Order: sequence, then C-alpha cells, then structure tokens
Amino acid sequence: MISWLVFWLIAQSIARSQGCLKCSKEAMALKKEFTDHFLEKKLRREPDLKKNLKKLVDDAIEGLSHQRIDPEKYMAMIDETTLGILATHFKRYMNRIMESDFEDGQLFNEVNWSLQKLLATFQEIMPTITKLHCSNECGVMMYVSTNCFNCITRSHTCNKGIYCGERRVQVEMDEDLILDCALRWHKASHGVKKYRFYRVVNGKEQVMTTGEDSFLVKKEANSNDTGRYRCEMLDPEGHLSSRLDFHVVVLSPVGKTTWFTRPHLTTMEGSLALGVSSRAPPPQEDWTAWIVIACTGGLLFLVVAAL
Repeated sequence: MISWLVFWLIAQSIARSQGCLKCSKEAMALKKEFTDHFLEKKLRREPDLKKNLKKLVDDAIEGLSHQRIDPEKYMAMIDETTLGILATHFKRYMNRIMESDFEDGQLFNEVNWSLQKLLATFQEIMPTITKLHCSNECGVMMYVSTNCFNCITRSHTCNKGIYCGERRVQVEMDEDLILDCALRWHKASHGVKKYRFYRVVNGKEQVMTTGEDSFLVKKEANSNDTGRYRCEMLDPEGHLSSRLDFHVVVLSPVGKTTWFTRPHLTTMEGSLALGVSSRAPPPQEDWTAWIVIACTGGLLFLVVAAL
C-alpha cells in the first residue's frame, strides 16, 4: 500500500514538473519574450510553424527534468551555480536566434539545434551536482539545492568534524611566508565565507586578520615567525566550519653569496678597510710603467747604435 502511494506521489510530481531551467526567472523571462513576442512577430503569417516551434521549446525545457535518475549523473536537483550556467547557455542560444535573420525551415532547424545543444550542456554539467553532496573530507559543508520538479529550494549541511589537520610549512629567512587555508570543498560550500588567522603563543590565540581571502602573507619572514598558527573558515552566518593548524619553521639562509661585505667600523686615526666581494675578480698587476721603460730603453739603444 505504501509503495503504491509513494509511486503515485512521484508520478504526480513528475506530471506537474517544471524542469530545472524553469526555476530560473531570467531564463523564463527570455523564453516568454521568444515565444510570445519574437515568434508572434516573425511568424505572423505562418501559424503552423509558430505553433510547432512553441511546442518544441516547451517540450525541450520540460524534458530537462525527465532525465533518468542516476546517482552519478542526475538526481533531479540543481544548485544555484549550475542553474546559472544552464540559464546562461539558454539565453545565449535564444539571443543568437533572435539577433539573426533566419527564415522558415532554417529558423526551425536553428531552434532545434540550439535546444539539442542545451540538452547536451545539461547532461554535461549535471554530474557535478551528484559529487557536491558531502564532498567535504572534514568540517561542516553547507549547500543549497533546488528541486527540478517543484523548484523548492532547501539548504543542507554535512558535518564531518571541525578539525582538518595540521600542515607543516618551511620557509627560508627573508622569503615571504604564505599560509593557505582553502580546502577543496570550500568553494563548493554555499555563501560567502570568511577566514580568520591566529598566531598561537603559549597556548593563547592572537587574531592576526579576518577577511574573505583564504591566505595570509607575511613579508620577509624571520626567526621570530617560527611557531604555530591557526586558520578558521566561517560560514555566511559566522559559524565555524573548519579549522586548520600550521607549524611554521623559518630556516636560516644556506649557501647564499653576499656581493659586498659590510665595511669595518673605524676611527679617523685608522685606515678604512673595505671587504672584498667573494665574487669580485682578483686584482691585476699594472704593466704600463714597465712597457714605457722598455720602449724608451730600446729607442736609446737604436740611437746609440746608429751613431
């Protein structure tokens, strides 16, 4: 008895289905403009073609929700981002047709081709929805989905514990220290997120920064930056969704060559000695004086010999 009741409810919902695309107000506004204004004006003298094209568009949009249920391909629900992508493709196809001067059979072929492309796009992007559900390895993920049959939108959460582990970060002294708090599922989680970074000193947390950026940059790290840090991701309502710890080690510079050493500090009575660069070429001897002497001596020898 219960199974037949469930079957009847599903059948009724499918019979009243609106299709995923019909949940987009922008797409439906453009669809109305296309069927009620563009086709009415374009095919005023061809009522049969106009009727067929209207039915073609309605059936195609309606048919988007009647795909075969598959846990990896289609679950009769869509998220806000994917719905926006689908609506964008639909508007692009319809605008292209309305901006072109297609006639009669060519117009029908173009509409049919565009709707087939829309279905192919739908089947291509929908599998991402099935992978969205509880895709977080840790933390609390929130996502919003819309039922393709009745366009009812509901929010869901998947809690797998706040703590998301620790990362060990090594950076050389005077290099930039970068702490990235983003996890793979953060982008898929619904709403605008905020990230809060802490420096942990003697077991106490000191807030460093709070904002929408998922990374923290500390210019020219030094030995004082060695230590523990913590990052928290907050959901749109300010609730803690994930926590990630960092163990930072600032390494001493190794094998770096200094072009010029710093001059030694001296008094006015002493001489000022400058260090020599380890890469500077060795001093070369000056042979100019010896060359002049040799030339002069040779010239005198020739004069004496001539006399």
